[in-house]
This record gives sequence, structure tokens and C-alpha cells, in this order.
Amino acid sequence: MYLSYAGRLVLIKLVLHGMIQMWLNIFPMPSLVVSKITSLCRNFLWSGNPQSNKSALVAWKQVCLPLNERGLGILDIAARNKCFLARQLWNIHLKSDSLWIRWVHHFYLTHGTIWSSRAHKISSPLWKAILLLKDQLLNDCGGNAEVVNTLQMWHNDERKFIANAHEHFRFKGPTVH
Repeated sequence: MYLSYAGRLVLIKLVLHGMIQMWLNIFPMPSLVVSKITSLCRNFLWSGNPQSNKSALVAWKQVCLPLNERGLGILDIAARNKCFLARQLWNIHLKSDSLWIRWVHHFYLTHGTIWSSRAHKISSPLWKAILLLKDQLLNDCGGNAEVVNTLQMWHNDERKFIANAHEHFRFKGPTVH
């Protein structure tokens, strides 16, 4: 079966990335998995075969830009992964009423808050990923209060938290009018 570039683009955007988003909503993906999925999608887009390594016509970070920034609107999986981690960070900060959040507060935050917490050797990969993201946001925003304000702003419309966070984490290109 042969699909054109446009057909492969639609397949990637609607089917593959829909499945990826479902998995990201459940658990974050390790960077190695993100790299492998990105490689498979890139190879499939340019050659029609996920195993073929044909040279790309356009840099992948450009392909992942929105249409109004001269991209193809393909999901940046690494940025989207950070969005779901940011939502977990926000839920931990709010002490949302879920079994997992209560467990985190009992196991990791017995003597402080998420903002003073550090990873340990025995920390889970998920906890380490959330803390790495927290440190990135602290660096991006300037401090605890600024990160909380940013997360609050993203949260104000819960249906758009992921979209707002994605806008923060994604690569930006020049806007085309």
C-alpha cells in the first residue's frame, strides 16, 4: 500500500499521536522511548517505512511547528510529555484528592513541599521526571511563586491546561500572517 506525504501526515497526526497522547496521559515516557517514537514517525513521514532511514526534507523541529509558523502541526512528543508532567506537578502542589497524590505526599513530601523536594537514589523514575520538570520551570519562570502563577494560569481553564503548557514547552518558529 502506498500513501502520499499528505496521507502519511494525516495518519501520524490522527492515529499515532492520538495513541501516544492516551499513553502520555497515563504515564510519562522515558526520553529513549520518545526518541524512538519520533524516529519511527520521522522515517514513516519521509519514506513511508518506519524502518527506513531516508534523509529528511525538513528538520523535525520545523515539522512539529504549528501551521501558522510554517510547520506541519505534528505533535512534539517531548514537549507534550512535559505538559502531562506539569499537570502532575500542579496536582501535587494542590494536594489533589487522588490515591496517588496522597501516596506522594506520604512517601516523598513528609517533611516539606514539592518546591523543596529533591530526588534520591530510590526515587521512582516518575518522581525524578516531575522534579526535573519542576527545576526546568523554576529556571524558565524565575522562582517558586512565578511557577505557581504560571501553573495557575494554565489551570484556570482546565480543558486547556495541556494546550497552555504545550505552548510553553514547544519549540517556537517565526509566525506567518
